[in-house]
This record gives sequence, structure tokens and C-alpha cells, in this order.
Amino acid sequence: MTRHRTEAAALETALERARSSPLYAERLRGVSIREPEDLERVPLTTRADLQRAGVHGTRAVPLDRVCHYGETSGTTGASNSTWLTAEDLRGNARAIAARHPELFGPGRVLLNRFPFMAAPAHLIQLIAQEGGGISVPAGNINWDVPFPRALDLAITTGAQVLVSLPVEPIVLERLARERGLDPANATRFDAFFLGGAPLPPAMRARMAHVFGVRVVELYGSTETMLLGTGCPEGTLHLETDLVHVEVLECDRDAPVVPGREGRLVVTTLAIEGSPLVRFETGDLVRELAPCKCGDPRLGIVVLGRTADELRVAGAKLHPYDVIDVGAEAAASLDSSVFFVVVLRDRILVRIESETGGDPAARAESRLGVPVEIERVAANELLDVELLTRSPRVYKPVVLSDWQRPGRRIVSLNEGMIEWPKIGAAEAWRWLRRNLSRTSRRRRLLRSG
Repeated sequence: MTRHRTEAAALETALERARSSPLYAERLRGVSIREPEDLERVPLTTRADLQRAGVHGTRAVPLDRVCHYGETSGTTGASNSTWLTAEDLRGNARAIAARHPELFGPGRVLLNRFPFMAAPAHLIQLIAQEGGGISVPAGNINWDVPFPRALDLAITTGAQVLVSLPVEPIVLERLARERGLDPANATRFDAFFLGGAPLPPAMRARMAHVFGVRVVELYGSTETMLLGTGCPEGTLHLETDLVHVEVLECDRDAPVVPGREGRLVVTTLAIEGSPLVRFETGDLVRELAPCKCGDPRLGIVVLGRTADELRVAGAKLHPYDVIDVGAEAAASLDSSVFFVVVLRDRILVRIESETGGDPAARAESRLGVPVEIERVAANELLDVELLTRSPRVYKPVVLSDWQRPGRRIVSLNEGMIEWPKIGAAEAWRWLRRNLSRTSRRRRLLRSG
């Protein structure tokens, strides 16, 4: 009963904070929480609600209390805004450090590859400032630190922890091998702390094998901040001190039967700047049985965004499972470099490998749909040299659904970078400018 009252009090405090924002001022009028179940009377908050509320719609504190502004990447739609206080950031940083004392500590070098616009980059910096190590700021969407230099920094600084998006180790492995280096021996990494995209078991296992490290999953979003991290057993546990979690059925707003997949809904308990009440994250999750690690907190598998469900040959698939199958197929061919193309009638898994074998049957048995395995030459999917010269950088992806509108990509390079399209007139102007500059250089050399 005491725990019940404590939970209700935490929710009432969260609602009181949220009432100070334009989004919730009217929505929460007259709502009080005496029992945790009272929260179910509050309407869900959708991403569309955040967009209608505008940039300042969720801000619940004066600007003089705000220290950080963040925006979502807009990968699945329009961007949403978040305003955070110093305590919001400190609370998240302390939670991460407390859960993973083996990752962070004095003298530990942290190669921080999260983009500067993303909150995790700042959380790692705060962890370092509080005695959790030495942060090397090296955001991957940053021309100062392209991928080759990131590998150089890992080697020269002796970094023990890589903090990044899940594609980063794939790229660093390829860079190391291009230089004739063994990734595990060339670097001193003993842990990867990865988040921001699906990280299924086969990807984790391959990274752990190649680099000889422990791989820890980080889960959260710009709107909610920290939601959970992985334990030594590989289970993703939710931070129930920071968020109140509901898992609702896919087709109605009722609690899901434990063990079945459902929509993740979150109420932030420890955010002052932009608190959210019953925010529908858009993520499909599956609750797990109690974990062998002994952590009593809820464990989940994040299957992907509701809007990103895949339809192939009449079957419904989740990106998480498809990426896991792609990574497993690549590992069976001794490769980490793969890219999945989702077609109407089949899944195409493209793998950079010269190793024999055909993992298609295993992949088909797992997914229940036709799977085509295509082996391609080195640099076809991941040309690491190009990563230093692209004018536009995207959040890396390893899957492209060709049944949806947008870019139809077939490689990691295309998923990360895009060269501008140049018409005939622009091409002619570029050629004239280049010829003019070349002529001028020659004249200057002769005159010097």
C-alpha cells in the first residue's frame, strides 16, 4: 500500500509540473491522482499534439531556468522540441552512471560519438564532469571528426568506452581492417554504450565478438530523455524512477496482456523543463519475464516504431526482427556489413562478404517470408573513404522500406550521406568555376 501511495504521489507531482505548460494547462485542469489508476482518465499525448502545441508548447518553466534546447531528428515526421533544466540533465546523467559503475569512473576515456544536437552527448559529458571519466567530444555528424579520425582518436587516446549509434562499430571495424588492423587489438575498448536505433541480439553478439567488448543498450528519446539501459544479461530495463510506463494494446487504449506486444506510453516523473503526461512514444514493445540478473524493474524489447511496421508477402514484421536476421546472416558469412531492403514480395539482405554459404533458409524460417541473400564486393555497401567527403550526413540506417515514399537506398553509404543532385546548368557553372580556379592557380604558380 505504501508503494501504491508513493506512486500516486509521484504522478500527482508530475501532473502539477505539466500544468505549467501551454499544452497541459487546460487538459489537466481539475485532474488529481489519488490512485495510480486515476492516470487512465487523462487523454494520451501524441506527437501530433506536440507539433500543434509549437516550439514552446511543452515548456513548463521560465526561460531563465532552461539550460538546454533539443529537437528530434524528424526521421519519422516533423521535429518536436524539448526544453531542459540543469537538474533534468543531471538527473539523467546520475541515473546512467549509477546503473553502470563498470562503464564509468575516474580515468576512463569515453569516445563520445553521439551528435551534439542529441541529449546523450551532453549526458556523457556530465557523467565525465561528475567524475565518471574523460569525455572525448567527437560527434559523428561533425566535419571536425569524420569516421577515420574517430578511429584515430580511439587508438591515440586509449578510449575504453565507445558511446554512439549502433552503426558506429560497424564503420570503425571496416576502417580498422582497411588499415590492416585487428579491431580488438588496435583499440582498447572494453565496452560499447549504444542507442538511438535498434540493437537486436545478433548485432550485439557480432560487435562483442569482433571487438571483445561488453555491449550495453541505451534507450530513450528527445521528448522523454532516458527510458532505460541494458543489464549484463542483455535485457533492457526501464528507469521506473524517472518514468511511469504503460503498455497499451495496439488497437485500443487498454493495458496489454503481459508478454504480448503493445504501444509504449510514458509519463515523465523527473523532468521539469518539458514534462509529458501519457505520451505515446510511437514505439512497439514486448514485456519480458523477470530477468535472471535480479533487477526487479520491467524489462522490454523495443520492436520499432508503430509507423514503421513492415508488410512483406502478406506478413507483418518488425524492423527489430528483420535487422536481427540481417545481422545474423552477415555474421554467418563472417561480416558485420549488411543492408536490408524491404520489397513487396521478399526481404533482400545485401552482405559484403567473400565467404561461402547461404543463410537464406535460416533467415526465411525466422521471418516466415521469402529472403534473398546477395553477397557483394567490399566497399559496395560501406565505402569508408566516401564518409570523409559527403556534403550531407544522415542518422545511419541499415534498413530501407521500398514500399514507403522517400529515398530508395540499397547501401549504408546512401543511408548516411547524400550527394546533391546537380542539373545540366549547375554542372556547367561548376565546370567553368573549376576551370577558372585551375587557370588562376597556374598563373599564380608561374608568377611566383
